[in-house]
Amino acid sequence: MTDSATASTPTMPRRTTRRFDLARTALFAYVVLFLLFILAPLIVVIGSSFEPRELLRFPPQGLSLRWYHQALNSDLFVGAAWNSLIIAVLATLGALLLGVPAAYGLARFDFRGREAVSGLLNSPLLVPELVMGLALLQILAGLHIASSLVTLTFGHILICLPYVVRTIHSAVLGVDRSIEEAAANLGAARWRIYLTILLPIIRPALYAAILFSFLMSFDNAVLSLFLVSARTSTLPISVYNYVQYSLDPAIAAVSTLLMAVSVVALFTASRLVPLDRIKQ
Repeated sequence: MTDSATASTPTMPRRTTRRFDLARTALFAYVVLFLLFILAPLIVVIGSSFEPRELLRFPPQGLSLRWYHQALNSDLFVGAAWNSLIIAVLATLGALLLGVPAAYGLARFDFRGREAVSGLLNSPLLVPELVMGLALLQILAGLHIASSLVTLTFGHILICLPYVVRTIHSAVLGVDRSIEEAAANLGAARWRIYLTILLPIIRPALYAAILFSFLMSFDNAVLSLFLVSARTSTLPISVYNYVQYSLDPAIAAVSTLLMAVSVVALFTASRLVPLDRIKQ
């Protein structure tokens, strides 16, 4: 019995190792398939943008920057891109001016109806943009206000505000109240505490809020569809309209440039707010 027991003992680590290898292989295969599922549409779009002929296809039958040149020299796309950039910057600033004080008040003050106010500020995350766009269009029509960059900016502020409020609210809750109380005991006014102490501490959250707001506004299509006009068309809306009557690689080139803008924004944010600071 002793010999048989000792003979069968070495087989246990082999089974464990074999199971571990199978699990690791399965995990690796899952990760590869998941990345292919996520990246395949992007690869198709990027590859199609280099097609030299007037046909959107993948893989391309050559390599050409013709459609990038056409997109960058198109009044339709360039004008819409400037509109998107202006609206995104203004919407981000508006969301910060409204959202940062609101988030601070929700985090630091106890008042009646605080939960209702918090729910109201975060409601754009729950209401479909299609519903919000239609409601805003009806309100503007009832007030006889024509669509413009101003009305479109207000609409984008509405969808950017929850991202600012949620991000800043979580950051303020993580700041020790004793820091503000110590500054107040030393004679600092509340606005001075707010500007010179609190905001520098939550600066990584500010960068994150700016990034989320800018990208949400710049890439927005559903809400903008109800509020744009011929003069205030944004880049996503121009891309949508262009696809309806033309399907050449220029649309792939514009989409690739949009992805490049998002990648640059994310890279800039990662340089401004390293991951180790976020974990802290």
